[in-house]
Amino acid sequence: MTRIDLDASRWRTRADFYAALLPRLGAPDWVGGNLDALFDCLGGGILSLAPPFLVIVHRVDAMPAGEAAYVRRAEQVFADARATFGQAVELRFASGD
Repeated sequence: MTRIDLDASRWRTRADFYAALLPRLGAPDWVGGNLDALFDCLGGGILSLAPPFLVIVHRVDAMPAGEAAYVRRAEQVFADARATFGQAVELRFASGD
């Protein structure tokens, strides 16, 4: 399983999340920065990184609260992609760092 570690300590907006995540997944440049587009990407076929993979986001609590809450919603998007598409993709938030 490929592991991707992302450091959110300097992120201020959800756009920072997508700017860090999408290239690491190998998403084409035309993929939008929103949860629906992320879900579609995780469905398979357009990412250059093939599952299985695990994304761990560190220090998300350094973000402004509203933006951090939005980014945390991506965890459910990954879970929905696992259930809907049968893809071995996971996103976690590291605690305590």
